[in-house]
Amino acid sequence: PVLAILIFAIIVASATLVMAEDYGSVQGYVHTFNNNLNVTTGVFALNKDVSLDTSAYFKYTVDMINSSTGGGGEDDGKKVSAVSGASGIAGSGETRNELMAGFTHNFNNIIGVEAYYDYSRESDYTSNTPLITLKKDLFDKNTTLTLGLSRNMDSINGKFMNGTQDRDTNNYFFGITQLLSPVTIAQIGYSMNDSSGFESEGIRLVPLNGTSTSSCTDRSSVCADERFPNSRKRNAYIFNISRYFADGYTEAFKKASVKLNLRYYDDSWDIRSYTGEIEYNKYLTDQLIMRLDYRYYTQTKAFFVKDRYTGAEEFLSSSPQLLKFNSNLVGAKLTYNFKDEKGFNAMDPSWLRLGSIEGKYEYYTESINVRGHVFMAGLRLLF
Repeated sequence: PVLAILIFAIIVASATLVMAEDYGSVQGYVHTFNNNLNVTTGVFALNKDVSLDTSAYFKYTVDMINSSTGGGGEDDGKKVSAVSGASGIAGSGETRNELMAGFTHNFNNIIGVEAYYDYSRESDYTSNTPLITLKKDLFDKNTTLTLGLSRNMDSINGKFMNGTQDRDTNNYFFGITQLLSPVTIAQIGYSMNDSSGFESEGIRLVPLNGTSTSSCTDRSSVCADERFPNSRKRNAYIFNISRYFADGYTEAFKKASVKLNLRYYDDSWDIRSYTGEIEYNKYLTDQLIMRLDYRYYTQTKAFFVKDRYTGAEEFLSSSPQLLKFNSNLVGAKLTYNFKDEKGFNAMDPSWLRLGSIEGKYEYYTESINVRGHVFMAGLRLLF
């Protein structure tokens, strides 16, 4: 469900902007973590304007994971399970495939509709997620109301499970985007999801009575299955504000923008988290854009998490996602936008031209001894 929240938030926040042109794009990511987790990701996307009011969208993502350990926060977009997609810990040689398809349509400038279907599959986890978003502009398009709904239908068959279990999650989002001035925009939002069913992934065992985690490779009297509550409710509250600086400022802020993101999260398992992020964008030239960002995240632990279990407890967990910890992320990105006259000349396809190339590096740390590097390169073609 955390992956669905991430996808849902991305669509709600930026789909209208992304769907503004016909393009094909490819991105490659390499994630390396000090806990022996390495993930290579390829993302391929196509967007086509069917008419002035309708666009169609398709995306395929493949993750290739080569480790048996993982970490990360329950509500943290950079956590390992968000990288691997579904399972919190992926097995060596694991491959995850994800398909998303959908469309956007503007009904006579009365209301905008965005509808998508997301399908994700790996060896021990299958997820089906329909999503729909409604957008309404008010007051000469100075105010936008957004309502989003989605439903996760997950099937889990982890390494330490005897059969397949299901989990269903309903996700809701409401947001208001307000133009405060010609150069300042703000957004407030609330998201909620409630899930029921099998809440574990069936991929971990819990060591009992001081047994080492590394020795729990199979069920035994000292290595028990995880036991979670069979339902969970999550709430998240967001606030974003962006400010663009044109001419008339110092060089550092000329043709630059600053964005501040704040987020508070709580759930029925007593996890509370706070996220603060600041993003700085700067035109280095008319075509080259630099982005710098920093994010801090902190969370409390789930109410049933303990340092040591005897096996008599109602709930058991060895998931690092439910621990108390904090994380830091710092990153830099460069995007080069080609001018229209710079065509893509291979076999002279006059309908195809280079849109942009981009590269990104991020460094990620967690207080539970997780460190990671993220590298990304991308290419966008316009047609």
